[in-house]
This record gives sequence, structure tokens and C-alpha cells, in this order.
Amino acid sequence: MVKPKQILKLVVALVACFGVSVVSAVFTTQDSITNWYGSLRKPFFTPPDWIFGPVWTTLYLLMAISFFLVWSKGINYPKVKQAIGWFIVQLVLNAVWTPLFWGFHLILPALIEIILLWLAILVTFYAFKRISLYAAVLWIPYVIWVGFAVILNGSIWYLNWQPNLRNSGMQTDYNRQGYNKLTPEEESVIVHKGTEEPFSGKYYRHKEKGTYICKRCNSMLFTFEDKFDSNCGWPSFDDSIREAVKCVPDKDGVRTEIVCRNCGAHLGHVFTGERLTEKNVRYCVNSISLNFMSSEKPPQQEKAYFAGGCFWGIEYFFQNANGVVSTRVGYMGGRKPVPTYSEVCSGTTSHTETVEVVYDPSITNFEELTKLFFEIHDAAQVDRQGPDVGKQYRSAIFYRNDEQKETAEKLIKLLKQKSYDVVTELVEAEKFWEAEEYHQRYYEKKGGKPYCHSYQRKF
Repeated sequence: MVKPKQILKLVVALVACFGVSVVSAVFTTQDSITNWYGSLRKPFFTPPDWIFGPVWTTLYLLMAISFFLVWSKGINYPKVKQAIGWFIVQLVLNAVWTPLFWGFHLILPALIEIILLWLAILVTFYAFKRISLYAAVLWIPYVIWVGFAVILNGSIWYLNWQPNLRNSGMQTDYNRQGYNKLTPEEESVIVHKGTEEPFSGKYYRHKEKGTYICKRCNSMLFTFEDKFDSNCGWPSFDDSIREAVKCVPDKDGVRTEIVCRNCGAHLGHVFTGERLTEKNVRYCVNSISLNFMSSEKPPQQEKAYFAGGCFWGIEYFFQNANGVVSTRVGYMGGRKPVPTYSEVCSGTTSHTETVEVVYDPSITNFEELTKLFFEIHDAAQVDRQGPDVGKQYRSAIFYRNDEQKETAEKLIKLLKQKSYDVVTELVEAEKFWEAEEYHQRYYEKKGGKPYCHSYQRKF
């Protein structure tokens, strides 16, 4: 007959295990951790996100039963004390290696998960004089799961960890390829988000016709037509060149910062509701963040959209190509508006990881860019590129007009004549949905080079 005390112990064990699981879930589902995890490259054998819920639920249930059995055996049992000792050692080791490899913001969730797993395994194992049937049934699932977790996390670490990351974080961005070198004064504003003295900038009263460009990456930001005198001490514009400037919340929690969309350089702040112009907007910009390109009209720009595996690797090669003004990564060809990275990876939206290439047609053209596209990925692979597998990694060109389509068709025909297999799809361009910020210019931020894209001359 089951005693009430035994039932109480089982209930307490269940509440304890699933209660801690809730605490773990609260921390591991924070946006900062979710975004960090979403930004990692993962091996092809990574389970879909939905599978982790049932697996962890099962493990927590087994864990509760394990605690119940150990508790029933008695905490004074010598082997239980030995298990607790091993658990403390594991706890200390985990507290050391977690921040070294993944960052301090992941200590707590990592500790909770490791604590639960090892406590359940070790206590259950050592609580019995021999491996009984109960111990074996409870122990084996943990061993299998921890073994798989070690292989999975080891693979993720291998795909993402770069030996120079710790030092690269101390380097300023202007030293990376494609950026102009900045003086210490320029860096204090553009990189470290300072502010120049009012009424001191060279473009405050500037009235020449032309285009204002980013001092760090030369992207076109503002035109002289949108400049006006606000008497605030800094250059003011009531509009920007389309998709050239990005607005982000300022760290002060009040203002809205404006940065170059292409390189992230700090420009200044944007204000609304002042009624200084009909557009009722004032981009307040530091002169030191700008250069000026004199001309009667701003240069024309055109766009192209390419998809060929992970958009990090495709962007890596395009962002430094001759004539390319800017690049963005995002999603095209799907059904759902405003898709997220996790939704696209789930395969339920039919979107494709895509790179938008903005280029200067006076320097390069669509044909040259398309040649580069075919030379940096394997167009023979169906719905994959290297280790990345899924419809979102298909090879495709999203053409914007008949001329682009005809150019792509011509190059595909030429490749086939050269005995290359080509499965690249030609799809009319629709809405381009910009991907999350942590995906933009990924390798430029993280260091390293693409793991599934490389250049091979084909034309």
C-alpha cells in the first residue's frame, strides 16, 4: 500500500524539477539569448526547435522520479553524499568554462541545465550499491541525451568559434576591409557615438549641390535638396536617401539614434514634431560623420537580389565587390509577411535567404554581379549549400525586370555549355524582408570567413 508520505515526496520532487525548468525557460527565452542562439551556425543534424520541448519534459519527469527514489533511500546514505560532492565539482567547472566559451550572459541558464542533468545522473547512479533496474532505466536516457548534446554543442562551437574573436572585439571597425581609416577624433563620434561641438562642423552652413555620404563606408545618405537650416548647430535634413539611414533607440532611452544602414556608423539623432518643415522631421547629423560629393544630381543606383545558401557567405563576397554601394541580407519568395529567422528556418514560410545588392551602374552592371554570384556558390546543389540543408538555402535569382532575367538566362546557358550543372531558379522579385540586425554583415562583425562559400573562376 502506498503511504501518504511517499506520495508527498513524489509530488515535491515533481514540483521541484518542473519548477526549476520554468526558471530555466524564463532565462533562456530572453531576446538577447534567443537572438544570440539564432545567430549561430548549426550542423545539419540539429533537431528542429519543436523537439526540445517534449525531450526536456520527458527528462524532467525522469529526473523527478530519480529524485523521489533517492529521497526515499535516505539522504544519509553514503553514496548520496558522494554524488553531491561530484555535483559540486561539476558545478564549479561549469561556472569556469561557460563564460570562457560563450559569454557571461549564458552562465545562469547553462548552470541550471547542467545542474539538473548531472544531479539526476550522478545522484541516481551513486545512490544504489549496484546498477539496479530502476537506476539503469533512469540513467540510460540521460547518457544518450548528454552524449548527443556534447556532439551537437561541440559542432556548433566548431562552426562559430574563431580563435581571434577575443582580440577582434578590441579592434575598431575601420581597420576591417572596405572601411575608410578614421582619425581619433572621427572615431570618437562615428565608432564611439560621441557628439561634435555645435556650430563647429564644416557642413553646418554648407549649401553646395551634391550628396552627403558616410565617412566610414562612402554610402550615400542625404541629398542637398533635403538639407535645411534649423539653427541647432548641426547639419539638418528632413529626409534621407531611401533605405540609407537606420533609426535605433538611443541608450538614453529617450532619443532615437540614426546610423548608416550599411556600416552602422553613428550619424546623430532624428527628431519629429518640431514642425520646422512640411515633412516634420529633422535628421540632426554630425558633420564629422559625413563627406560630400559634389554633383548636380546624385548618382543612380540599381538593385539585384541573389540567393545561394547562407546569406552570410553570399553577402561577404558582394559587400567588397567593385561598384557595390551597399548590401543587406533578408528573405524573399515566401508567403508570410515580416518573417523571422526561426520561421524561415522552420521551412513553413517558403522564404529564401537572400542578399540585396545595391550597385552603381556607372561602375559595374548586373551581368558582372551575376557572374560573381555563380562563382561564389555551387549552383548544382538543390535546396542546400554545403552543410546547410533546406528550401531556404536554394539557389535563386530574383530578377527585377526582363533585362535582368535575360542576362541571367544567358549566363546559365553559358555555364551549361561549359558542362556545369545549374539548378538556379529565376523568380520575379517581390517584397524583400530585411533580416534581423545580427545577420547584417555577419562576418565583418564576427571575423573569419564563410565556411560554405568560396570563389572559383567560371567565366
